[in-house]
Amino acid sequence: MTLPEGWEWMDEIPSGWVPPEELRVPTGILSTDLPIMMLSSSALGNDLIDLVGRLLSESARFSIWFGSEAKKTASPKELALLSLITNEQHRHVYEAWTLFIDAYNASGRKAGSFDSELDALRQVLLDSIRNIAAARRDFEGGK
Repeated sequence: MTLPEGWEWMDEIPSGWVPPEELRVPTGILSTDLPIMMLSSSALGNDLIDLVGRLLSESARFSIWFGSEAKKTASPKELALLSLITNEQHRHVYEAWTLFIDAYNASGRKAGSFDSELDALRQVLLDSIRNIAAARRDFEGGK
């Protein structure tokens, strides 16, 4: 497709991750549906429930900021790049989640047999929360 003059930068923007169908319900909003799916599982302990809640909150803060602040000051290219950030972070969480829940179920829910997947999920949640917050903070600091 030929882009209008001045919009060639769009070819440089990577295409975002397309979430699987299971992450398109009940709301159709990835940043809501992934935490709902995770919180609906009995596999999470309170520490992970807290982290999933923090991911949900940080994603909401990012969305509020994106809609009320970033759109006022960011270029179209910056907005396109910013819009990919939460999508990518949620992809990382989903991938860690599926590895964890598969190991959890395969072990017959035997404690200690899925520790590496649990630790990886915990770390990915922490990293994603940090990365989403940092994207907003770094953008604001760079303006």
